[in-house]
Amino acid sequence: MKLNRRIVTGAVALLLLCSSAWAQGVIKVGIVGPRTGAAAATGQAFDEGIKLATEYVNSKGGVLGKKLEVVFEDTAAVDKAASGFERLVTRDMVVMVLGESQSSSALAEIEVANRLKIPFVVAEAWADDITAKNYPYVFRAGPSNSGVVSQSIAKWVQFEKFKKVFIIAENTDWGIGIGKLTENAMAKAGVQFESMITERNSQDHYVELTKIKAYKPDAILAYIYGVGLHYFVAQAGETGVSPKAVILDGAGPPSLWPDYWKNVGDYGNLECFASSMHEKVELTDLAKYFRESYVKTFGKAPTDYKSRSIFDAILIAADAINRAKSTDPTKLIDALEKTNLKTTRGMAKFGMEKGSPRYHQWDPPMLVIQWQKKQQVVLYPPEAATGKLMR
Repeated sequence: MKLNRRIVTGAVALLLLCSSAWAQGVIKVGIVGPRTGAAAATGQAFDEGIKLATEYVNSKGGVLGKKLEVVFEDTAAVDKAASGFERLVTRDMVVMVLGESQSSSALAEIEVANRLKIPFVVAEAWADDITAKNYPYVFRAGPSNSGVVSQSIAKWVQFEKFKKVFIIAENTDWGIGIGKLTENAMAKAGVQFESMITERNSQDHYVELTKIKAYKPDAILAYIYGVGLHYFVAQAGETGVSPKAVILDGAGPPSLWPDYWKNVGDYGNLECFASSMHEKVELTDLAKYFRESYVKTFGKAPTDYKSRSIFDAILIAADAINRAKSTDPTKLIDALEKTNLKTTRGMAKFGMEKGSPRYHQWDPPMLVIQWQKKQQVVLYPPEAATGKLMR
């Protein structure tokens, strides 16, 4: 049989590069996520988590007796996400890819992972379709739309006994998906609701807020990512919609970004948000280690929980490589499926229920937190609460 010369040449080059990386005493994993653009703060959080995780893993002996090295690819431009992911595999010769926080980017990247047969552990992109496609090479060690809605947001709405809510969601894969899931959850719970779609990068929500104000909701479930959320919170305060109607930021990190208070001013008080991290709620001893290491390294307390989610993803990858005793993709998939690892957010274990978004999915527990005089107060779940809702 005559082989295609290009395929043979590419295979030889790939083998040589893998051998070279092995000879250098390092094993590489790739990270994808936005370092520039509207969500650049996520890239900064990822960078912080990467630093702490690689130091932690390498202090424990690395992976397969070699140092773990991380290569970061900026995927801020969704139309370049797939090519960036592919570069990590073909140019940088990573054995696994982790990360991403934008669902539209992740949905493009999982196609590359499946085609190139490279394990991909998504950290913070929430769209259900990411795992619902049941690709064997795709895992998610982070929130999913359905998990966040069913386990946190819908239960919190019922816990607070809200009678009417307004759902506003951005026009992205994540926003539209989580908005529809929330509508279904509210209908199932018997909670009256109205909803609308908004432009993600809009700086003017006044017309939308006029409609919301006329509806007189008890709570507004806002699925808007980036600084667009800041505009919405500030303008809701200006128009008197909040705090009479409590705003819940269903994404989380934008309410924790350094420029949040600068952009929203006093209107940020009493706003609620979903998060997997709070300074007084530590689910494992590793969470305490992470916080102490973060403060020691960066001279401040961690705020954006995505630094911790990428930390966990790297630990999951290192654990799988070590248990697989190999960087062979098939063996890594098998090891990932058998993950039972303590992380900062609890025990990571991937679901194996095919035909649903639960396949290769681990949902870490989420908290509902409220800003009260610029202090974070956990409202839900009750067993983790550090205070009660203020209006």
